[in-house]
Amino acid sequence: MKISNEVKIGIVALLTILVFIWLYNFLKGKEYFKKTAYYYSIYDNISGLAESSPVEINGFKVGVVQSIELLNPESDKILVTFSVGKNFKLPKNTVAEIVPVSLIAGMKVHFVYGEGPGTYAYGDTIPGRLPESIITRLEAELLPVKDRITALINSIDSVVSSVNEIMDPGFKKNLNGIVDNLNSTTESFDKIIGSKETELKTSLDNLTRFSQMLADNSSNMSSTFSNLESITDTLAAADIYNTVLNLKSGLKKTALLLENMNEGKGSAGQLLTNDSLYTNLSQSLESLNELLKDMKANPKRYVHFSIFGKKNIPTD
Repeated sequence: MKISNEVKIGIVALLTILVFIWLYNFLKGKEYFKKTAYYYSIYDNISGLAESSPVEINGFKVGVVQSIELLNPESDKILVTFSVGKNFKLPKNTVAEIVPVSLIAGMKVHFVYGEGPGTYAYGDTIPGRLPESIITRLEAELLPVKDRITALINSIDSVVSSVNEIMDPGFKKNLNGIVDNLNSTTESFDKIIGSKETELKTSLDNLTRFSQMLADNSSNMSSTFSNLESITDTLAAADIYNTVLNLKSGLKKTALLLENMNEGKGSAGQLLTNDSLYTNLSQSLESLNELLKDMKANPKRYVHFSIFGKKNIPTD
């Protein structure tokens, strides 16, 4: 069977219209091929909520606002229909709260989960709530700040007025003189710095060279520090403290010995301090010397022996 061109054009046009309708409803948040459930809420004021606005749970999108309409012609209540995925269950006492997306991005619905018991069935009406508008809250928070800013501006105006009253021509002249002096001082500093620029550069170069020298000799410095540490360890192992204590004890004993000698205690002290002992000793040595001289001069007087017997020794 041959299909005419008119039938082909009609089929293409019908498919185009269906795709356009599906795409339009998809952009509005209606998805025909996704399993969704519908819930309702009634509000006195929706504060700019629009169809296709997101429906969220703790910031996570779970659906969209399907439609918004008056509950009935005689009522000022507004019925809002939500399209939510069937995999989300809403506990009883959940509230559909209208909140701002941001200051300029419109409104959205936020499901505030209740504590049950049980869950809402598909098609149930959920309590709706419109909290205090963010603009009202901002106004309430910013009003004290506004009053403070106004008071601050009034204070500044009064200070400026007082300054204008104080700023007589003489004061202005003095102030101008102070500014001129400051400018002159600044110029002087500039001249000084300019004249010493070469010296400053030289000093900076020297500092740079010194830093470079330290960096180049870091290994040698490390070796020196290691040697110092080794010497310190050796001194610590040598028990310098006990050695000094022993030296101190020896010096004390030496001082005591010298003190005793000065006071004439002991043989050495008597010898150093007692003149009679020295005199007696000198006389004894002198007598001994005379005896030795006589023995040398007259040995027979002191030593005698005979091979044949004892012989009388004449006496002088």
